[in-house]
Formats: sequence, structure tokens, C-alpha cells
Amino acid sequence: METIRMRKNNISVVIPTFNGETLLSMYLPPLIETLKNSPSINEYEIIVVDDASEDNTVGFLTKEYPFVIILKNEKNSGFSKTINKGIFAAKCNLVLLLNNDMVVASDFFEKTIPFFEKEDTFGIFSQIRDTNGEKVIEGNKLPIFKHGKLHYQDDLNSASGYSLYLCGGNTLIDREKIREIEGFNELFSPFYFEDFDLSIVAWKKGWKCYYTDQTFCKHCHSITIKKHFTQEYVQHIFLRNKLLFNYLHSGKIDSLRLFMGIFCKMILSILFPSKSKRTFRKSAQAFFCIYPQAHEKKRERNKEQLISLKKICADYFNISL
Repeated sequence: METIRMRKNNISVVIPTFNGETLLSMYLPPLIETLKNSPSINEYEIIVVDDASEDNTVGFLTKEYPFVIILKNEKNSGFSKTINKGIFAAKCNLVLLLNNDMVVASDFFEKTIPFFEKEDTFGIFSQIRDTNGEKVIEGNKLPIFKHGKLHYQDDLNSASGYSLYLCGGNTLIDREKIREIEGFNELFSPFYFEDFDLSIVAWKKGWKCYYTDQTFCKHCHSITIKKHFTQEYVQHIFLRNKLLFNYLHSGKIDSLRLFMGIFCKMILSILFPSKSKRTFRKSAQAFFCIYPQAHEKKRERNKEQLISLKKICADYFNISL
């Protein structure tokens, strides 16, 4: 990797939240302290996007942090739509996408901002550690291929370098670039695969995604999707969005194989019913419901001369398809 220099920047922090009053009361203060004390930052703004919370999140922020910009969804809309609202309201050249239960290290901005001296940098995320800041729980996302399809592996011991995709919970990103690709694809709402899709689109446009192990964020609470949704619904959305992701990033032949595989599994789910097969059939039906929008999105993306996944993985990760 080439030498990079540090420069000062303006930072918009975008925090999506749902019933986040308690978490924000705990983790906004250290975030504000880090932003104030960072020698790499000229100015900053904090944007909290409330996803139709049922608690007093908005009232709490209005009273305790009047300088925080509050955006509100009228109804619960999921991650992509919520975070996009903040991204398109951001006024600064760099945007930090931050979960409301994340705490950035004191040197986070000093270690990440220099990557943007390179004009083709799309974004960077850091190592994620546990509440105590000692155990690494998420590392670099490196590509692997299984049965001809793109997957990733989480490398906890990886050094700083290129990353296949950016973790949406603590990513510093170029505002103009993410706006150019219209933010996160909202077809993935309410959750799963949206950050994977975003990063692959960026790579295909010739931009670079990075990971650094030189700083970290602490994931301080396990407020998971599974707490708010049933296991069956979570699995249903995961499978639907996996099909959507594979379709969006497949060529004509692979798309044909994908559809043949879906139809075969749907037939098997009727002939030999089981709970898992019923879940897949339901997910496949949901995928076909959004297929027209997905096809249009894919058609729009393919108007550009994009770099292939095969070339990206070979050139930057030394992996052959």
C-alpha cells in the first residue's frame, strides 16, 4: 500500500436508532469527546435517524443534546432506508456510519482519515472488539468462493489492507461517492446484505474499500435483530436477501443457474415438505415479488462499464474464481 498523509476533514456522524434512548445516553458522550479532541477534524455534526422508536429517544435527544440533528421515520423502515436518510442529509465530506451501541477508540479518526488522501478510497472500517476493548470479535472481510458464488470470511487476525466489504456499523465513507451510487439499496430492507451489496458496487466502480487493525470500535451491547424479530422471520429475510444479492451480482449464465436452482428447491419443498423447505419457498416467493425492481436496478447498474468480481478478487485479493 502506498504512503498516505493525514489531513483535517469535516465529519458527519450518522447513527440509526430504534428505541435507543438508553444506549445513546451511554455512548453519545464518549463519541462527542472523541470528535472534539481529534486533531484530524475541523468540524463535525451528529445526525441521529430515529426509526419510529416507541421510547423517549427523540425527547431525550431534544432535551439533552439540542445540537444533534434528529431525523424521524413515520414508520419503522429498517436499516437501509433509515441510514440513507442520514447520508443524504449529511453536509460534511466524510460520513461515519455508526451503530448506537458502538464506541470508537480515541485515535479512530487519526487512523482512518488518512486513507482518504487517495482519491479512489470509498470507505474504511476498523477492527471491532468486545465491551472491554480486548477481544477482537470482527475483523477484515475477505472473499471466498463456494459453488461458484461469492462469500466472505471474517479474518480476525488480518492486518490493515483491502476489504471485500465494509461493516455498516462503524464505517467512515466518502459522502459524494456513496451518494453517487444512491446509498444503500433499499430492496434489502429491513436488514441483511445491504452493506455487502454497497461495497461490491463500489469495488465494481473502481473504488477501494479498506480495513484497519490499527484502531478499533467497541461493540458494547448485543442488541441484535433476533431480539426484535422471530427466528423464522429473520431466516426468511436472510434467504430472500441472499437470493437478491446473488441475482444482482451474477451474469446471464449464473442468473439462469440461480433461477433453475430456486425452481428445483421450490418443487422439492412441495414434494417433500419440511419447515426449512417452507421457509425457503416463502423467501423465494418474496424474492420474486421484488424481482421487477431488482431487475431494473441491475439493468441500471450494468449500463456502466463495471469491473468484474473475478478481476477484483484476482487483482486485490489474489483469489481466482
